[in-house]
Amino acid sequence: MLNKITELDLKIQKILPVFNTSDISSDIKRLERFLLKNTHVKIIEITLRQKNSLNIAIELKNKFTELNFGLGSILSKEDYKIGVDAGFKFFVSPGIIKDLVKDRAKDYIPGGETISEFIYLLDNGYKIIKFFPSNLLGGEKKLIAIENILQEALFIPTGGVNIENYKDYLSLKNVLCVGMSKFD
Repeated sequence: MLNKITELDLKIQKILPVFNTSDISSDIKRLERFLLKNTHVKIIEITLRQKNSLNIAIELKNKFTELNFGLGSILSKEDYKIGVDAGFKFFVSPGIIKDLVKDRAKDYIPGGETISEFIYLLDNGYKIIKFFPSNLLGGEKKLIAIENILQEALFIPTGGVNIENYKDYLSLKNVLCVGMSKFD
């Protein structure tokens, strides 16, 4: 369950930059360039897709202290615990980690694809859900189809969201913000 301050910041920010790491020096330069063009950004997700991603995420968090960093591609309860211990503000999974849902983990954004998964998450107190990979699962058409059925759900569509289609998602009442990795 995401804290209300982060939820409000995401709603205002509209786009959650999803930052895939490579190496610390180029990642610092890339983030600096991004922030020069996007001074309103307060929240960034860093994915754990490379062996050194956690170390890079920690270095970025320590360098850019004015930002709230979250960790993405969380695949286990252990990933979550490591992130909490390292001081990250929120945690995003591409799917459901049942142990975290069962424990009602704070600041956790689980991912879902199906209506059954969405209902499961809502039943367990998670109203903010990463919809991933949105472009392969019906995109905004799916979200339109379910907005009156799952009225409590707020989605963060991610995967295939880009400069051409992000405004279509943001126009939907059940979208909190969009996740985008192609932002520079």
